[in-house]
Amino acid sequence: MAARIPITFFAPAKREPIKVVHRQAGQLGRAPLTRSLLNASLNYLFLLNAQRQIVMASENVLELVPGKTMDDIVGLRPGEALGCVHANDCASGCGTTQICRTCGVVRVILSGLEGRRDMQECRLTRVIKGREAFLELRVLATPLVQDRQRFTLLAVEKSGRRR
Repeated sequence: MAARIPITFFAPAKREPIKVVHRQAGQLGRAPLTRSLLNASLNYLFLLNAQRQIVMASENVLELVPGKTMDDIVGLRPGEALGCVHANDCASGCGTTQICRTCGVVRVILSGLEGRRDMQECRLTRVIKGREAFLELRVLATPLVQDRQRFTLLAVEKSGRRR
């Protein structure tokens, strides 16, 4: 039987198995400074691997993902964790739909993975308790390399007012 080819209309669809993501988290988290730095910011911070999956995040990220734990979001992509209404429009998930081409979050992450620091604004639509809700965000991606692996530190700031 042939391997299933992931579908994408924008960003690469490939993901690492969760076991690999946990290994990456273990490697990055060995230094106590890593966790301290993640939690020292007023912004919400996500450390993403080259497949845009969450490897680690600051503790305050849980404020953005009601009802989820850190274990729930590790391995997900940011739009999936944040509940973006478009994250599941394509079987390959966040970043792979046609509408993702205009998403500031995906665009800055891709810049970060290409070695460029980038910042954009984004309006993420999600459904909370059956009602449409918006997150007005400013996002900054900073490229990182650790043990010859590419990562992106994604800083997220809520802006505007919540509807």
